[in-house]
Amino acid sequence: MDSLRDPLGWRLNDEGVARWLEELLRAGKRVIAPVENDGLRLFQAVDSPAQVCLVSGKTRWSPKEFLFPRTEPLFSYAVESDTVRLDEGPAEIQEQVLFAVRPCDSAGLTRLDAVFTGGEVDPLYAARRERTTVVTLACPEAEPECFCTAVGGSPRGEEGSDLQLVAAEQGWLLRPLTVKGERLTAPLGEWAERATEEAWERAREALQRVEESIRESTVARGWAAVLEGSFGLPVWETLGRRCLGCGICTYVCPSCSCFDVNDRGDARCGERCRSWDSCTFALFTRHATGHNPRPTQASRYRQRVLHKFAYYPQLHGGEFMCVGCGRCVKLCPVGMSIQESVRTAVAAAQEVGDAQR
Repeated sequence: MDSLRDPLGWRLNDEGVARWLEELLRAGKRVIAPVENDGLRLFQAVDSPAQVCLVSGKTRWSPKEFLFPRTEPLFSYAVESDTVRLDEGPAEIQEQVLFAVRPCDSAGLTRLDAVFTGGEVDPLYAARRERTTVVTLACPEAEPECFCTAVGGSPRGEEGSDLQLVAAEQGWLLRPLTVKGERLTAPLGEWAERATEEAWERAREALQRVEESIRESTVARGWAAVLEGSFGLPVWETLGRRCLGCGICTYVCPSCSCFDVNDRGDARCGERCRSWDSCTFALFTRHATGHNPRPTQASRYRQRVLHKFAYYPQLHGGEFMCVGCGRCVKLCPVGMSIQESVRTAVAAAQEVGDAQR
């Protein structure tokens, strides 16, 4: 990667941030930002900086749907005379800016990158990712459910980010982290004030205090193999008995990538669509024969936990798939906590191991 020409970036007030966003919109970029909508803060495409909501706290769900849509056509077909016409996906993907993304959510995008572009490349995801610039907003405070530091993240994390926006005294600091991010700040050189190392140092000190306020104990990387060894233990029946299989945890998760593929149409025309799915749903692994290799809710809950904390890290250098945003903890209707399930299963596996020695 080329070195950045201006690693300190810019100092902006609220009006400056709005002016910059307005310039991006005028340049034809699609800006996706947090918006207050009927009492919920969600990521949506905006057509004015006035719509953007930069208050503290996470959105209800992450912005992953703008790279991995909830439902999308993979291709459509139509019979025309003696030929069949195939149309594959959208003809053109607009450049977009994901603005004010929390560090946990940008880290979640890197987990999706590993799934959709790490091996066999998914062309639709890859095309959107290439034309997307991510602007993260460092967290000025932690919420009760946050546990990013327990899984290797941080309220000031830079993973998956092209630009970092940080609240500062009487305004904001904005700095590029990648060449793609630097290109997005090119218009600021004509009118914005340069940031200083002193301003960044004060901001880092404030963010360090936020990080220290998260009291969750670390999930050890070495636990991945221990967790895999817990597969057949009765602890999963105990843990999974509470799971309702509602799928809320999946749909609010920044890194879940499960999907189903459905065909709809007739002999004349139709389409194949991909839609979000969940490994906690009973139909997710049911075969056409009726056989289901995960026949119980406990086995399906076990799959969700082990995928995040055992299978994925063993394939990706110890990095957990879970990014610690805590949405699943906050929104689970029966109060299940995935990190507590990990600790309980590890303790059970270690107890069995100790007894066998």
